[in-house]
Formats: sequence, C-alpha cells, structure tokens
Amino acid sequence: MEEVPKYLPSGSGEHLYLWIEKRDVSGTWLKRMLANSLGISARDIGMAGLKDRRAVTRQWISVPKIAESKISNITGDSGERVRVLDAALHGNKLRTGHLHGNRFRLVIRGVVPDAHERVSAKVAFLAEHGQPNFYGSQRMGHGGSTLAAGWALSRGEQRRARVAMPDGAIHQINLRDRQLRRLAASALQSEVFNRVLQRRMETGCLDQILLGDVCRKRETGGTFNTEDVTREQTRLDAGELVITGPMWGPKMRRATEAAGELEADVLAASGLDDAAFSAIGHLAAGTRRPMVVWPTEVAVEPVTGDAVSVRFTLPAGSFATVFIHELIGPLSDAEAARFAAPPVAPVRPPRQES
Repeated sequence: MEEVPKYLPSGSGEHLYLWIEKRDVSGTWLKRMLANSLGISARDIGMAGLKDRRAVTRQWISVPKIAESKISNITGDSGERVRVLDAALHGNKLRTGHLHGNRFRLVIRGVVPDAHERVSAKVAFLAEHGQPNFYGSQRMGHGGSTLAAGWALSRGEQRRARVAMPDGAIHQINLRDRQLRRLAASALQSEVFNRVLQRRMETGCLDQILLGDVCRKRETGGTFNTEDVTREQTRLDAGELVITGPMWGPKMRRATEAAGELEADVLAASGLDDAAFSAIGHLAAGTRRPMVVWPTEVAVEPVTGDAVSVRFTLPAGSFATVFIHELIGPLSDAEAARFAAPPVAPVRPPRQES
C-alpha cells in the first residue's frame, strides 16, 4: 500500500518529511518507535493517516527539523522493519487527512483456473458502479476493543471499563488515554455508519435517493438535503452525486424526512441517541461520509502459479478489505443489481461486566 499525498514537501521549512516504508508494524508502534529513535515527543510527529499493520506500506511522516541528524537510528531501532526511503523539508506539520488516497497491490492466492477473467469482470464492475464504503473491522480495534471503548464512552464512563467482548474475552480499557478516547469515539461513529449503510442495502435503497437525503456533489464536494427526489435521482444515476451517511456528532448535517427517519431508527436500534454523541462531541464533532466510493487505476495481472495480482486506488478513508470482500466470489446477476454487504457487529453493544 502506498499513500497518495495531497502535496509533496517543498524543500524548505522547519518540518522534515520522511518517506517511510514499514513491514508488519502498526501505526501506533511506528509513532512510538520514531519518537524514541529521534528523541522527540510523539505529539510532534505528523501523519496523514494510519496504515494497516499486516502489509508493506509507504507513507509520508513529518518530524521536527532538529531530528534530521538521528534519522539513521530508525532502521536499527525498528529491527529493519522500517526504512526511510527519502527525506525533504517542508513548512508545515503533516496533519490527518492530508492525502488524496492510497494505492494498493494485493496478491490473491489459491484461485481457480479462470480467476483472471472472473476477477477482471468484477473489478470492471466495481470501477463502474463503485463499492459500498463500509469501515473495515480494523477500524474497531483488535477483537473490537476500540469499539468497546466507544460504547463505554457513550454510557458516560470516564476512567476505566471492564468489557466482555463477543468472543468471551474480557478487556480492561483505560478511558483516560487521550488517543484511545479519540479512536474509540471514531469507532462508535463508524459502527453506526456501517449499520445505516447495511440498512440501506437491506431495503434496496443504497442507489435510490430518499426524500431528505444529504447528497454530495462529486465534482465540488458541496452538500445539500434532497427536496426533489426525481431530479436528484437523475443526477445520481448520471454520476454527479453520491448519497452520504451519518458520522454522528453535534456538528453533523442531518438528513430529514424519510432519510432522517431511517438514520434515527438505526441509531435508536443501536441503543444510542443524540445525547450519547453530544457527550463525546469534543472527540467526534460529526460529519457525513459517502456511502459508495469508486476504485480507480484498477488492473488485474496474472501471477506465476495459482495467484492473481490486483492493483487499485481508493480515496482517503476507504478500506481495501471491503474492496476484496466485494471482489471474491462469483459475479452474479443479483450482485449487479445490489451490493453484497459484509457482516457488521452484533446489534447490541457488548455488555459491561459488574
């Protein structure tokens, strides 16, 4: 996986941008290792986004210019799991979201003899019609622990929570950890978004505009509430618009009418309400997220043996695991009319142990 940055370092400034390749390490571990290796605070490290652990990934990371003399420490301290491929100065610290997307190359092994033709057909379908923009399970943390922390926050807990997970494991969660709190609030937003997306797929309205839907113009990014369903459905079918789903929070633009009722019903069925998100509004202000995204730069290449290589690019915030979920399995007539949804978490939040 390779990050597609919004901009490249200019060559001057007080921040040093490092083009880093990592193998089988998490973003949290990477940040901690860089802080220790360079003798700086983790708060001074900037990343446009966290990358998957189980992958070879490349991304820009910013550190203070004063750390330049210690760059050689990084490879040794990481056990050669992290390499600095390039370095250049820039004027600002890298911030979350400062990227256009991510390029992926995945190898699917153990495939059937005609896999190249079947995968090519499915990839072409996804490139034309898009993929459902679910959050992947990695967003929820190992074993769902980050989401469990989000449920605890929604109940007003502030310090520690002892949570029973669906697999029976018990997690002790430290809710005073600032980074965990932000990730937990985001995971809870993501879970509700996934459930709204799931509901729209189950009711056959993922690609059907509802009265009150918050739509986004694909060219300009502007959003509005649908008042004329027929007119906006024509624009949706022409590829001008995308329907958005809720990332709940006090500053989120609300859907109204039928779309608003659907989203409110999913929120209530999840055991949540506005008050739960108002309480964590400083961690998750709220926004809207497209419910469908379109892979670009797609290509399918045969690999020696029983394998196929797939290349594609996704917008920032979209998950390659969802693309792969859509890709595997036969391309049927039903799929051409309706996407197949991946499983979501249990309807009820995990219970807190007494």
